[in-house]
Amino acid sequence: MVKILTTLGIVGAIVLVCAASFISNYNYGNEAEKGLEAQYTDMENILAQGSLKVKEVAQVPGMMTDDLSRVMREAMTGRYGDQGSQAVFQWIQENYPGQVSPTLYTQVQQVVEAFRDKFQNSQTKFIDAKRAYNTNLGYLWKGFWLKLAGYPKLDLDEMKIISSGHAKESFKTGVDPGLQLR
Repeated sequence: MVKILTTLGIVGAIVLVCAASFISNYNYGNEAEKGLEAQYTDMENILAQGSLKVKEVAQVPGMMTDDLSRVMREAMTGRYGDQGSQAVFQWIQENYPGQVSPTLYTQVQQVVEAFRDKFQNSQTKFIDAKRAYNTNLGYLWKGFWLKLAGYPKLDLDEMKIISSGHAKESFKTGVDPGLQLR
């Protein structure tokens, strides 16, 4: 009777450990995949909102230039008429009603830089989360239970980071030609 109880106790302990491992790893797989999905969606959101913000902010200097041109045209037409000044010599010092502020361009540059930094940080965080999940899938014990639970359920190869043509070409050729600014 003692042997039967001992055997049942050992089998029960093994079943309990296996059940606990399965449940723990199933929960981890679910949490990891939901986290990866959320981070991937967040990267798309950052890219979309940052791109829109840059486009919108970059329109302001053009709008200001157009408005300034209109004001200048109206000021000159009002001062000299539709035909302009007909004087042979005219020594007038003009006071122009405005100018395009260089701070607008600085603001556009700052928005672009902040957006790019935020997007880079988001992608770095995603890369690390994906690495951690893939590492766990590769572990003997944890990977066994994750695979038994049906993980990965996501196609991790479809969850890519966003790169640039410059970076892709440099990694393809093994040469970084540097950035051409003009």
